[in-house]
Amino acid sequence: MQLPDIRVGDRWVFVTRTQEEIERGDAGLVLANHVTQIGPNGEVHVEVQRTNKADAPVLKNIYSKQFDLLSREIVPGEAIKYSPAFPQFDFPLSVGKNWKDTITQSQPDWELHTRLGVSVSVEAEQTITVPAGTFHAIRLQGHYTAAQATVMTHYWYAPAAGRAVKGIEDTLSINGVRTRLIYELQSLNRLRG
Repeated sequence: MQLPDIRVGDRWVFVTRTQEEIERGDAGLVLANHVTQIGPNGEVHVEVQRTNKADAPVLKNIYSKQFDLLSREIVPGEAIKYSPAFPQFDFPLSVGKNWKDTITQSQPDWELHTRLGVSVSVEAEQTITVPAGTFHAIRLQGHYTAAQATVMTHYWYAPAAGRAVKGIEDTLSINGVRTRLIYELQSLNRLRG
């Protein structure tokens, strides 16, 4: 699977919920992602806004051209930065491919810097159904380690969507707390002519 064809105007809406929120039937966190700019080196600028909360701020994320995270705002004007980019993908993708990296996650405003170990493997091609539709996808497994937690995630990248359309993320903190987050693509608008 080749590098995604991301363009200004592409839009995805995701819902993210914990396992407990799903069991209670809670709406979760609904986030609209809108590509606003493609930079000179192919970096993708995305505005993110919660759609199920009135007056939610617009946050800005920046991805590499292969959609690896370079920075994400946690509040307007305050970003977490990744150096090198957080390596979720290594296109072209094929079953059996693996990659590893050590990155630094920084919050410059707070002078916080954390080293993260990242290991990703491409596990299988499969069909997956999410609220936005049924997609041919490739399933990846990521394992991320830091001093405070370990995260194991499975995510399904769909070329037709240009993004991962589903993810299941299990986190184990150093004090033994387990959390499961699940995100799914609710809708998308990627007009191609």
